[in-house]
Amino acid sequence: VDSCAVAGIVDLLRTQGCFGLSARYAVCLGLPTSKMQPNPEFPSYAHFEEIGLLFEEVLEEMLKTAELDTICEQSEIRHSFALRVLSKLEKRSDALLNSLSQYITDDEGGASLLSFCVKTIYAFFDNDLFFATKTFLRNAKGSFGLCITSSLDADRQIVLAARGQTMSIAFYPNKGLICYGSEQAAVKAGMNFNFPGDNADVLGRSQGDIDNDALRLDLDDLNGEVIVLDWGRAKYKNPPVSCPNRCLVPHELMNGALDAIIFHESKATTNDPQLYHRMTRLTRNRFIKPLRPEATDLVLSDIQDIPKVCRSIQDEWKVDQAALSLNRLTAYNLSRCLRERLEAHVDGTVHPRSIDIMLTGCEVSLWLAEQFASDLQKSFPNLRIKAVSSNKLLGLYGQEIAVPSLGFPDAPKTHHLHDTIIIIVSHSGGTFAPLSCSNLLQSTTRNLFVVTSEWDTQIGKQLRAMDALDGEEEDHLFHSRIFTTDVGMRPAEPCSVSVAATHQLLTNLFEYISAFILSDSRFRRSTAAVISEQDLQVLEKCNRDNIDALCEIIGVTESCKPFLGDTSKTTAQLRAAGNLWAQHILENAKAYIMTFCYIFGTVISGYPLVYGIATAAGFRSSSDWLYLIRLFDAAIYFWMPQINILILRLLQRRNLRHRMVGRTVVIGDIPWVAQSAEAFLSKVNLPTSRVVVSAVFLTSPRLANLCFSMATDICVLLQHCWIERVEW
Repeated sequence: VDSCAVAGIVDLLRTQGCFGLSARYAVCLGLPTSKMQPNPEFPSYAHFEEIGLLFEEVLEEMLKTAELDTICEQSEIRHSFALRVLSKLEKRSDALLNSLSQYITDDEGGASLLSFCVKTIYAFFDNDLFFATKTFLRNAKGSFGLCITSSLDADRQIVLAARGQTMSIAFYPNKGLICYGSEQAAVKAGMNFNFPGDNADVLGRSQGDIDNDALRLDLDDLNGEVIVLDWGRAKYKNPPVSCPNRCLVPHELMNGALDAIIFHESKATTNDPQLYHRMTRLTRNRFIKPLRPEATDLVLSDIQDIPKVCRSIQDEWKVDQAALSLNRLTAYNLSRCLRERLEAHVDGTVHPRSIDIMLTGCEVSLWLAEQFASDLQKSFPNLRIKAVSSNKLLGLYGQEIAVPSLGFPDAPKTHHLHDTIIIIVSHSGGTFAPLSCSNLLQSTTRNLFVVTSEWDTQIGKQLRAMDALDGEEEDHLFHSRIFTTDVGMRPAEPCSVSVAATHQLLTNLFEYISAFILSDSRFRRSTAAVISEQDLQVLEKCNRDNIDALCEIIGVTESCKPFLGDTSKTTAQLRAAGNLWAQHILENAKAYIMTFCYIFGTVISGYPLVYGIATAAGFRSSSDWLYLIRLFDAAIYFWMPQINILILRLLQRRNLRHRMVGRTVVIGDIPWVAQSAEAFLSKVNLPTSRVVVSAVFLTSPRLANLCFSMATDICVLLQHCWIERVEW
């Protein structure tokens, strides 16, 4: 609906080169008396075309003595143009203007016939696609990510705009390709697109000419930005935008084949005048990961990648990788911020409501952050560490009127966030709430970090821009704020490898922070450290052994290749249990299919099971036993689902006494594991009906054991009571 509404408004605004459209614009939007409401008496477009013919006649007369560019660029000549048209309109009968009488009034109302002529002429010369998009955004409220094109301009230009929603554009000069989209990863599709001809490996070669690099431009969605991409200047020999926007500096892209003109909505925006400095190089950039090749089973592919990804993250935190690892460089920057906080604790100058480390995110990322915050808080009791939902932070700090977090202690008066170390956990790096927090919290603290899937994300872009806005002259790598799992974009809906990789990274980060605090006796005392070096050694050993356990569970090596020969014992046991569980949860769906086939087959043929057997045995329909036979067939129809379930269990050699209802799954584990497993199961089960899994419940291991023990005790008690009753 929104797209259709925007398209309708742009259709009214884009009028350049057509007097009929320009006259309609003047009546609909250009005059003080313009109204946008249903009106059965509104003139048809044919009527506006008839009015436009008068403007064309006057323009043809003026072109005999002046150039079109001169008429377009000089306001005095435009006014003279309007006066000539006015004289022609006044000589015509009232029939032409009678239908516009409610819009064209007098000079006092600001909607005289002369004003109508002036608005029409200005719209004819100025209202190109770029001008129309600017006008729309100036008067619209809300967040937008727009791609505006028109059949009148499709042969030369397109306009893109961003305000509150992200928009990225990638330029591939050697391919003659431009990709745009709301997701940064989407525009990297051109990196996987082969060149025509024999130069398919040109992106892999080192080139000195930066003009041949594939580049990406991210529009400023925070302050609002509009860009027009024009490739018709060489062909049409005229500027890409109308007179009001020719003061904007054009930028040449795609080796001069493309002109880009940018308009910033905010007057306070101070972007670099050199557009190249804002662009991200996609080729010859070790931080940019190309899109993964397509897989037949996306979920299976992600699960098989888990050991390899976790091993890669562990290896990156080794001492010998300190000079090459982005995560170690970011950890160094984090340690500098942490040292300032710890020194304040030692000096006793910490604000009583100050939070030392805050983690934020949404859903699965938040659940992982909550476990990390819990472990870190228990290890260092004197530090104040919290995990808060990004949506709650936006409600508290991102609204004109704060939205209270009912049932939670989070409030502006309970949190003092000045110079707090804030770690944003977001696998995609572009989720709305964490992305908004990365902008919102910059005014409160400069100690912002993100844990994400790759270096090149929307949140990463916002955090990298912080030092540039501060005018830092040092290398921004020494102010690195991005922890990355290097998982990249994963199109599978259920989250598997992203959760494992984020947990692995947070585990290494926990070890790093703990080792840093324990390395100084002052910090150890001020934080009341409970964890010890021996505990860290045990944790690291478990961390390393975890890779072998993952390989054993999944049935692949660290290089994602299946085990040679037979699968591992653990994998075989898990698959056997999975097959048994699949038989349990799928039996209702299979029974429905069997019931469907039986009902349609017997009703269409006219021979239910008992009646068909009786007829084959020589039974006559005139017999008195007919009603009894129909009774048996009716009973079969009624109990057909249960009968089919029993048939399935006999064929599969399963217990016949299990209940015949939708299956309920109870996950008993620590909170983040149970919640993540429930999210994974809900995504996998989404394409199926509620027949398969009716409900999923979460509980802690201790409560699950308690309930199981209580159920066992009750069963034993009932059994003893029954035995005693029988004996009595």
